[in-house]
Amino acid sequence: MTTRLIPIVSWLAAAWLVATTAVGAQSPTACAEPRAVPDVVTAASRDAAGLVLARCVRVDIEAGRWRDADARLEVARGAAALVATSARGTWLAEVARLEALRRVDTGDWGALVDLVLPDEATLPWLGPLVRGVAAARASWAAQDGGLQARARAELGRLETLAAAAGPISEAERARLVVQGAMAGAQYERDEMQLLLDAAHDLEQRLYAPDDPRSPVVLAWEVEADLLRLTDRYAAASERYLDLVVEWPRRVQTRVGLAAAYRRLGYAAQADETLAQARALWAEADAEAQALVK
Repeated sequence: MTTRLIPIVSWLAAAWLVATTAVGAQSPTACAEPRAVPDVVTAASRDAAGLVLARCVRVDIEAGRWRDADARLEVARGAAALVATSARGTWLAEVARLEALRRVDTGDWGALVDLVLPDEATLPWLGPLVRGVAAARASWAAQDGGLQARARAELGRLETLAAAAGPISEAERARLVVQGAMAGAQYERDEMQLLLDAAHDLEQRLYAPDDPRSPVVLAWEVEADLLRLTDRYAAASERYLDLVVEWPRRVQTRVGLAAAYRRLGYAAQADETLAQARALWAEADAEAQALVK
């Protein structure tokens, strides 16, 4: 990326932030207070409640309101007792997926290596995805053989699940992401990018643009982070900018972009990007705001 292009992409990122903030301010969220019990008794009300839960937890996470997301998920898990037995697993699967999304948002990969989510068995690919990526990412800096072995074990589970689920499935996407993270840990950069680009393509097929859900562990964010950590700052900044377009309210992407800009010597752009991240999390919990200081 040339110096001439940096102000342009920074302006685009800022413009997108302003536009999405304005839209969010004008549109009612329809989110109840976090401890309101959802109506899950009938199939129709449960389907609607599931969509609202996914959207509202995503809104909470994007705003850095982790405690609100936690409260919402705690109540939703308790509401499973009101769900018909035949549908309870589906409800708990969505809660488990959102719980994973919330935990991954912290970026505390060392802690996520040992994470066991409540009801993760309802989505067999979920735990191996989170723990596999966490183990691979935690091993990046130190080349820790033990962590890489744990990532390989989770990858083995995902390979079995993906073979059964087929090529257009969450299990296959999870396999690609974990394998890509492992390739990055072993400095196989070309393979890493091929795997994570394939995972991103699959994300586009599995998640419609208006889907209130979002993928657990973004493939391109894993790729951008690894490019940055292996000193490929220009390539990392380009991938982060791709993510800003796709996920304009995701703070972690802007934090990574700011770090890449700073290493490229673009101090003003780094400061501007970090200011955008702080604006997005202006009302975030203190634990979340600590990530953008």
